[in-house]
Amino acid sequence: MKKFKKTMVLSLAMTMGLSLVACGGSSDDTTTQEKAADSGDDTTPATEQVADFEMPAEDGEKIYVYSWNTELGDGLLKDFKDKYPQYADQVEYVNMGVQGTDPEYQTQIDAQLQAGLGAEKYPSIIAADNDVALHWVQSDYTLNLADIGVGGDDTAQMYQYTLDYATYNGSLKALSWQATPGVVCYRTDIAEEVLGASDRDTVQAAIADWDKFFETADKMKAAGYKMVSGPDDIKYPLADSKKSPWVQDDKLNIDSWVNTYLEYSKKLYDNDYTNKTAMWSDAWTANMDKDVFCYFGTTWFLYWSLLPDNADGTNDAQHAEDYNITTGPASYHWGGTYLSVGKDCPNTALAALILKTICCDTDILQAHCESTLDFVNNKEAVHNLIAAGKGSSKKCGGDNPLDAFDKAAEGISLPYATPYDAIFNGYVDTASQAYNSGELKSVDEAIQNVKDQVADGYNYITIE
Repeated sequence: MKKFKKTMVLSLAMTMGLSLVACGGSSDDTTTQEKAADSGDDTTPATEQVADFEMPAEDGEKIYVYSWNTELGDGLLKDFKDKYPQYADQVEYVNMGVQGTDPEYQTQIDAQLQAGLGAEKYPSIIAADNDVALHWVQSDYTLNLADIGVGGDDTAQMYQYTLDYATYNGSLKALSWQATPGVVCYRTDIAEEVLGASDRDTVQAAIADWDKFFETADKMKAAGYKMVSGPDDIKYPLADSKKSPWVQDDKLNIDSWVNTYLEYSKKLYDNDYTNKTAMWSDAWTANMDKDVFCYFGTTWFLYWSLLPDNADGTNDAQHAEDYNITTGPASYHWGGTYLSVGKDCPNTALAALILKTICCDTDILQAHCESTLDFVNNKEAVHNLIAAGKGSSKKCGGDNPLDAFDKAAEGISLPYATPYDAIFNGYVDTASQAYNSGELKSVDEAIQNVKDQVADGYNYITIE
């Protein structure tokens, strides 16, 4: 049996959990796959020989590109068709119309992958949200991109963390056209008042590590401000600081970041450094224009979640232009989309050309970044825009966020990513909320709560 089939139980549990958190063969295959997925350390950069690439035939087989909304189809895939009109009729976009982390998205695509060439519209290219991308990266039902001529010079300008994340057992299994480095979005007016200056270097020095972060939180509190809106605001940078994977040799592993997050979140809560909101709640959003000094955010957060403009381009928020960004106490990522190629793709040359164009072509990606503000996974394109003086944003008080995003992306490392991350991180968040409120009385109780949540959904994982 293919490894893909043997991980269906894991995948179903994962996708069901994500919907709540988010927003015939031998059993030997099972053991191999699960242990490989558990290790979280199979991201050795691909060193395999990249096959020669030849342009696809202009009368070749049609292929289907699957995603969950219109963004890819109306954006970069259209750019591909504009550049290569001779292939436009050979590429059809399939918009599933559900969230990328919705179980239905995985279920429908998996059914088509299992059907192989018998599928009505076989998923030749699959778009996957960061939270579920490893499901297909670690599947035998997707191709090693080197085998279809993608890799080497194609990926030379990509941020390394995106390649590591999409590499499994030494094989590059997916590409992303975007990078999503995390930063700290801070209020410049509050920085001027409390720190004496609002430039990025001054603020970075004030929050360069977690000790300094809490020292600055004391200053903010003394001045009548909140450091962050809620105690869960720090979860993404801490989660990416882990030194070991969630599961090792089929056993649950509680990395030290879990204890740190529980302790730091409780400290924020108990010391009134926050307004005790929950991420994405109405109150959390409202605080962006009130008394909160900073938010941990990413590329898309800055442009489209932090006091976003109205449909007509106006903005009613008082502090819409009083923000800037800096790296903060830790490097991290938040989100992203990866593209894999199904193993039974009937026209791998065309699939390869699409990936080379929309994920690797500097000119295409530079134009895409400039026109859409989507931060692209191409360092040359980003550096070209910075050198040309392009990218400045009113969301950063007129400064250019691209250089800050570039610096942050270079610092990201994800050697211990596993398919469990989004779900189990959510379990930690649930336990943290209960610990902060007093329902759970200690860090030990909170960790036991995490273990209990895992035990409820994953009976094949040993918990000690």
